[in-house]
Amino acid sequence: MNRLILLCSLLLSVVQPVLAKDYKIGLSVWSDYPDSVSGFKQALAEHGFKEGINVEYLLRNAHANADKQTKIAEEFKNAKLDLVYSLTTPGTIIIKRALDSAIPIVFSIVTYPADAGLIESFDYSGNNLVGTSNFVPLRHYIQLLSTLVPKTKTVAIFHRKGEPNSKMQTINLARLLRRQGIEVLIRQPQNIQQVTQMAQALVGKANVFVTTTDTLMQSGGEKALIDVSKQYNIPILSSNKQGIVQGATFGPVADFFILGKMSGNMAAQILSGQSAPSKLQSKYQNPPTILINAKRAKALNITIPDTLKGVVYVE
Repeated sequence: MNRLILLCSLLLSVVQPVLAKDYKIGLSVWSDYPDSVSGFKQALAEHGFKEGINVEYLLRNAHANADKQTKIAEEFKNAKLDLVYSLTTPGTIIIKRALDSAIPIVFSIVTYPADAGLIESFDYSGNNLVGTSNFVPLRHYIQLLSTLVPKTKTVAIFHRKGEPNSKMQTINLARLLRRQGIEVLIRQPQNIQQVTQMAQALVGKANVFVTTTDTLMQSGGEKALIDVSKQYNIPILSSNKQGIVQGATFGPVADFFILGKMSGNMAAQILSGQSAPSKLQSKYQNPPTILINAKRAKALNITIPDTLKGVVYVE
């Protein structure tokens, strides 16, 4: 029996790193994203970094306010953190600018981290940052739209005015749609009220609404769009899982819980001393989740062909 206990102890020491200290990790969530935080914490716990035992988390939410985020970054700078988990492009840009380069930063929900200047490339960050992107290759949008709403003539793409990630996504997606002979109308609301106004003005002009991986869409903008789409029976091709859960019609999406776990695995390698951020590769979810709101698809008489693989339905 003693030999069996000794053997089990040896096996556990191989599976998990020896954690010789307590760790303090800053969580900068910008505007919430609980699924991302849950995935991140779960991955770390699976590697032996457990909240309340050897890890203390400092959770801070700027509510998408740059001034508040700057204060959070200053707090993190003075808190002697071992690592920061930072969400979204605008939030992570501020965190990177404020923190010492010796503090590892793992990010998520950053669509174009290299183009935003956070890292040099997905393969090599060149600095103290690494993480996961919610980028979905745009061919998935085109394929899904042509499969589910093949008679589409005009789409309206919504993204927050001045937000670099969603602007880039909009430009690239619009180019691909126009190649398919589809007219593209681009709308750039600055707040939820403008989303509603712009959507109502497009009734009778756009066959499909399209949302982006955009902080406005993810913070109530898509819900406003859903309200208009339900009233006038306009499908929504969405970039956001929560949007489809709330009533958008379908979309190829990155699952924030999955991305959070991927980022947590990176953080575990950094905290255990196995790797530095610059030696890890940033990643995105591949393949994305094809999510369809079954109730809305039925209401819009959208037929889901048997040939469409990897579909997840929400009611």
